[in-house]
Amino acid sequence: MERDRRLALVRHLTEQVITAARPEKLADFADDFADFALTAGAPQVAERLGYQRSPTQGLDTTLVAGMFFEVMLDAARLPVSSGERVSFVRKKAKDYLVTRLAGQITLSQFYRLLNLIEAKVGDYFERLTEDWTGVPETREAAPLASRRPDPEGVDGEALREALARLSPPLKGRRKLTPETLWDFLRLTGGRWFKLLDFEEHFQVNKKTAWTYLNLLLQAGVLEHNGEKANRVRYRLDPTFKVTPPNSLGEAVASDSPRKEG
Repeated sequence: MERDRRLALVRHLTEQVITAARPEKLADFADDFADFALTAGAPQVAERLGYQRSPTQGLDTTLVAGMFFEVMLDAARLPVSSGERVSFVRKKAKDYLVTRLAGQITLSQFYRLLNLIEAKVGDYFERLTEDWTGVPETREAAPLASRRPDPEGVDGEALREALARLSPPLKGRRKLTPETLWDFLRLTGGRWFKLLDFEEHFQVNKKTAWTYLNLLLQAGVLEHNGEKANRVRYRLDPTFKVTPPNSLGEAVASDSPRKEG
């Protein structure tokens, strides 16, 4: 039964990735996943399915499914909490997918995928804990900061304090609150993003997105790349970074960084 649950989750996550990056493969998805499921769980499944192959191999249903299956198995064996297991799966999935999705989807689409992975895996491990103990985890009662570890290099507490000091215009919109802004900015990892990324994430119009981004700029939460029109990019001010940003998100977004000179 547990294997069936795991396979159902792996199928859902794999289909989401293929839909986002390789929609032309969806016609054969059911058959490809069925082929994977026949061997899933056998010894050295990751090696035989190509999980360790070169990043240049691209995306394939069986390879993505093999990655998710192996990572879920590894996470289930860890002697840690469900939250730490979710964080482990998210990081491994991010490391695997980032080079394979570079230039194929937008930054907002990439982080939407990671959020979906985190949510579905969290539900899986929560249910697993309930099956073992008979007691549901109190995940909903825990503060957001304790449920989602900060991405590499982001000072989450300093960012939360800065957002809490923002002026009243943030109030009155359920989608745009200090908490939802904190979550979005953490997910960017301090990397450059576009006005459109903000619009799509919060499902707001361009004027509203610009108003809030300008507010964040004035408050010193964001910095501007100095460009104009469609070359404008934003990112967390360096004061909220505890380590220099890496290039993963920038590779996915395939956007231009700060203006030279």
